[in-house]
Amino acid sequence: MRPRRKPHHNWVVWKGRTYRGLPRGKHGARHNPEIEAGHVKKMARFFEILQCAQDKIPALA
Repeated sequence: MRPRRKPHHNWVVWKGRTYRGLPRGKHGARHNPEIEAGHVKKMARFFEILQCAQDKIPALA
């Protein structure tokens, strides 16, 4: 996986698919923003790795 920074979202590219909905955080410096579990869960569903992600990240269950 590799993120591509865009003005308002990070695009995450993995195995030829691009998830465009990961937020960059509030306006300003945007250093190490908190990303809600719902965004991560949606991204895991998009990449069809939800079960693996839930095993590694209990907050997604």
